[in-house]
Parts: sequence; C-alpha cells; structure tokens
Amino acid sequence: MSAYQSIDISKIKIPEGRLRDIDQDWAECLAGMFVEVGHKTPIDIVAKGEIFELNAGGHRLAAAKICKWKKIDARILEPKSDQPAEELRLNEILENLARKDFNALERCEALTEMKRIYEDMHPETKHGGKRGNQHTGGEKRQVAIFAFCQNAAESTGLSARSVRLAVQIFESLSPQTRERLRGTEIANKQSDLKALAGLTAENQTKVLDMLFGEPSTAATVGEGIQLVEGQKPKSETEKLFRRVSDIMTGLPKASRTNVFRQHKKEIIALVKKEGWLNG
Repeated sequence: MSAYQSIDISKIKIPEGRLRDIDQDWAECLAGMFVEVGHKTPIDIVAKGEIFELNAGGHRLAAAKICKWKKIDARILEPKSDQPAEELRLNEILENLARKDFNALERCEALTEMKRIYEDMHPETKHGGKRGNQHTGGEKRQVAIFAFCQNAAESTGLSARSVRLAVQIFESLSPQTRERLRGTEIANKQSDLKALAGLTAENQTKVLDMLFGEPSTAATVGEGIQLVEGQKPKSETEKLFRRVSDIMTGLPKASRTNVFRQHKKEIIALVKKEGWLNG
C-alpha cells in the first residue's frame, strides 16, 4: 500500500461489477459535506498503466465530481498476494462494511461475496467430506464454513453467528427476488429478508407480487407469507390484542395489579356477567 496521493479525477475509471451502485442522493449529500468540511477519507484506487481503477470510495468520487474538483486524495493499492483480483475485491468489501452504510440486503450480499473469495483463496474448503444437507454439505463443509465465519467475524467486527445468518439469507433468496428487493424498504430489514429466505423461490415471487402489485394485496412480508400459506391475516385489532397480552405477561405482578385497578369497573362487571365466583 502506498501513501496517500492527490490524483487527477479524470484519470480514475469506475470498473464494471461494483459491489454497489451509486446512490445519487447520498453522493449529493456528501458533496455538501465536502464543501463544509473537506474530504477526510481518501478513496482506494489501483494503477492500470497510465490510468487508475476505483476500488473503494465510489460515493466519495461521485461527490468530488459534483463539487467539480479536479483532484482527489487517494490511496494506491498494491496487492501482495498471488490472487490480486480477490485481494482487491476483499478490500472493497471490507471498506464498505467498515463504513456501516450498507442496508441489510447489501450486507448479506457483501458477506456472501466474502465467502466466495475465502473459498477461492482457500480451495481446499470448497469440496470434500460426505454429503450432508443443503446447508452443511458434510463434516468438512461445516468446518470450512465455521472457518470462514470466524475469519469474517475477525475482519468485520460482526459475530460469527451474524455472518453465518447473513450468508444463509442471501443464498436462500432467489436471484430474481434479490433484484426485485434492491432499493426497497424491505432491503433494509433483515427480519423480512430472513422470512422471505425461508420460502421456496416460487413463493418468494408470490409474496413480492402481493407487496409490489397495483394495487398491493399485502401490507407486510408477514402478511404476504400468511396469504401464500393459506392463512387468514390477523386484523389490526387482533394484532393489538396480541401485543397487549404479551406486554401484560411481561409486567411485574404489582404493575399488572395497577392495570386491573384502572379497569376495575369493567372487570367487576365481567366477573358478575360470567359468574366467575359462582363455583
């Protein structure tokens, strides 16, 4: 890795296959911040002859262009391993994860890409062992996945369990589902992604058709799943009743007693009507 340098923006090219697309609104927000406080974090680039290729910092580069800057501070990366493409891809992923501005779907995708890179750089983990179920692939496969999760946890600061769950979610979502979810509110909610990942590809499509149709026939992922599985979605009153019941169960005895006192007349009337004390 070299020291930071000021590089002509006109010489920096953006390669295809970037991990994430540029959010123009965020780039414009960054541009406003650049005007106020300047550019604090250099982008990462790779020398390609007389030009440079962007590795990490796409939004910062876009913001600099909006500001009509001629140059930008950059760090020129010099891969040290015998697999430079994978090393640079890993740097792009880690740099984005470290900035913590991924949504849930992007984080799942980034960690799954890390898994691919780990397997490419450690080919002995790809195969081997007796065949297990679709998630384990046998004893050796389990060991390999555990090794990757530990490695990713150390690199990203996430727990091994979080890494494992994120990869499982992304691999269980069909390619069509992933594309339809990009840029939606659902992409921000890992709980919704996990729920969708538990469905077949066909049922994922059905749920998304309900959510994104005109008009939509489901308000939430959970409601869509209930409809696909032939269940009647709970009404708002039923949902509220369940929430109140759960809250009451979790309250200390003294707090529940205070609630009962507030509704004393209704409770006494119900006791008399249903004859609770007659036995």
